Amino acid sequence: MKTDTKWDRPAILAEVQRQGMTLTGIARDAGLNESACRQGIIGASRKGAEAIAKAIGVPFRELFPDSYTRGRHHEKNSSSNECCNGSAKSAPRADQNAA
Repeated sequence: MKTDTKWDRPAILAEVQRQGMTLTGIARDAGLNESACRQGIIGASRKGAEAIAKAIGVPFRELFPDSYTRGRHHEKNSSSNECCNGSAKSAPRADQNAA
């Protein structure tokens, strides 16, 4: 398998068909729900995506480089607002420090 292939949904589906398989068949062979690979190709089922990668013989990270990354809260720059997550009683008010 070439490694310079740009793997998008149409390319993945074409490779599945070229190898004589279907997404439903791959899911069944992997012991998953019949829709798992259809969900996997759109980013809704990691197990389905892993089954596709295994079935067509392409490393998972090569096939889905931008999908199925760690959750945003595991990253340094998350969207949580750290200054406002604490209890209001735990942080001293500015006017209390002046007294």
